[in-house]
Amino acid sequence: MITIILLFLAGHSWFGASANIPFTSGSTDEVALLAFKAKITRDPYNILETNWKEGTSFCNWIGVTCGHKHRRVTALNLSSTGLKGTIAKEVGDLSFLVSLDISNNYFQGYIPEQLGNLKRLRGLYMQLNELSGQIPQTFGFLTRIQELVLYNNSLTGPIPPAIFNLSSFQVIDLMYNFLEGTLPTDICNNLPNMESLNVSHNQLGGQIPSSFSRCSEIKFLALSHNEFTGSIPGTFGNLSKLEQLYLGYNNLTGELPKAIFNISALRILTAQFNNISGSLPHDICKQTPHLEDLLLFVNLLDGQIPSSISYCQSLQQFSLAYNNISGSIPAELGNMSALQYLYLGANNLTGEFPFNTFNVSSLRAIDLAENRFSGSLPKDVCFRHPNLGYISLSDNNFTGGVPAEFWNLTGLQHLDLSNNNLTGEVPFNLFNLSLLEDFEAMGNKFSGSLPQDLCFRFPKLRTFAIERNQFHGQIPSSISQCTSLDTLDLASNNFIGTVPGDVGKNMSMLRNLVICYNNFAGVIPPSIGNMSRLLILCLTSNRFSGKIPPELGQLPRLEGVFIEGNQITGRIPPELGQSSSLGRLFFRSNNLTGEIPPSIFNISTLRELHLSGNQLSGNLPPIT
Repeated sequence: MITIILLFLAGHSWFGASANIPFTSGSTDEVALLAFKAKITRDPYNILETNWKEGTSFCNWIGVTCGHKHRRVTALNLSSTGLKGTIAKEVGDLSFLVSLDISNNYFQGYIPEQLGNLKRLRGLYMQLNELSGQIPQTFGFLTRIQELVLYNNSLTGPIPPAIFNLSSFQVIDLMYNFLEGTLPTDICNNLPNMESLNVSHNQLGGQIPSSFSRCSEIKFLALSHNEFTGSIPGTFGNLSKLEQLYLGYNNLTGELPKAIFNISALRILTAQFNNISGSLPHDICKQTPHLEDLLLFVNLLDGQIPSSISYCQSLQQFSLAYNNISGSIPAELGNMSALQYLYLGANNLTGEFPFNTFNVSSLRAIDLAENRFSGSLPKDVCFRHPNLGYISLSDNNFTGGVPAEFWNLTGLQHLDLSNNNLTGEVPFNLFNLSLLEDFEAMGNKFSGSLPQDLCFRFPKLRTFAIERNQFHGQIPSSISQCTSLDTLDLASNNFIGTVPGDVGKNMSMLRNLVICYNNFAGVIPPSIGNMSRLLILCLTSNRFSGKIPPELGQLPRLEGVFIEGNQITGRIPPELGQSSSLGRLFFRSNNLTGEIPPSIFNISTLRELHLSGNQLSGNLPPIT
């Protein structure tokens, strides 16, 4: 009996002692996960609330992966779960963690510096959240890290230089934050495995380090939309594996290094919106046959387009717009079978219309505006471009008429022929382009009338601008059916007749109604008061009569009303004083009578008021 009692007491003593044994390392992981859960303030799918329960194996919790041997947390993936809250510092105690992914959620606050304790971490993904503060300096201790992805947050401050000493790095993506400071001059001295670096859309400055040439494995480099200055390092030419280089929207100067065009792997080069000067190398594409996008618009480039551009047989987007490029478009451009987007506007290009360009049947958009091209428009353009949707030829010296064959451009959405010397009538079949959204032909010598069913032919029309021509006839009776119309500009032509009374019936999207300098007569339709987005109403120098519709006072965005030089009678409607946006009222040279409504002088935004040449009476209010 004594033996049995002693054994019981011994067993009881052992059980009591076991209650004081410390947590196991696995218990540490559970504590860290529960601390993470405690910081969550919104869990729309109840993932943590219903699944992360004490007393159950955390290795079976949603989003948690454990190793087979030690049953420790090796991965935490809660991406795109709608979670909101802050990141618990205890996550830094998950010492076996290899991957942490909480991307595409609503996490706020700082990134805990304790995450620098995760010595085994290889992938950290926190993109598409609302994180703020700085990138922790302790990230410099993540000696096994391979991928750091933090884009689309609100992170500030400098990028910790220590992270660029982590030789394990392959991917760093910090795009779309508010990071500032400079990149270290020795940025690539310790990054032998770096394949992708994206710091675009931040506030980084200083010069681009020439040591980038030591990132010998890099394929993707994005520095665009920052404040970098100085020249583009010529050492970029040593990056033999580089496929994509984004340098646009900075303050870069100097010439574009010709060595860049020796990178045979290069597919995308963008350096738009800088102050880069010099000319393109004469052998531009002989060493870069795989180039797909070359975007250099808004710079200070000069010289001519090299004929060797035709060696870029994979080129899809080519833009030199807003530079000082001169000469003619090389005939070899017509051999580029993959070209889809050609933007050469706002240069000093000359010669006749580059017919050879239209040998490229893959073209979707061509912009040759604001150059010095001359000659006539091509007649066979339509048969070679079934997908062409955008043509801008404005501000050149083109002559002759619009070829009737243009009606074959069944996919055309935008056509701008403004400010040339084009003549004749617009081919009637052109009005059969049912996908057309923008038609601009201002400043030419076109004549003829418009089809009365214009808006049934152009059901998607947004812009119709033909001012400063010689069109005649009446405004189309179907104009109220242009329900998507944003701008109607018929100014300075020879139109006659009245404006349809229902013009404002369905045109709530219209912002600019400009029909001044014609021979329109009749009354101003009160239905204009239904154009709730109208900004500008220009009826100047016509033969309108009757009264100013009081309905104009109910237009909440109206900024300017120009009715001068007509035969308007009656009083100025006091309802105009209800406007909170009117800046200019031009009513001079009419037959207005009565007093000026005091409410007009209560319009706080009013800058110009022209009432001369009428028969107004009464006293002006005190000027304060």
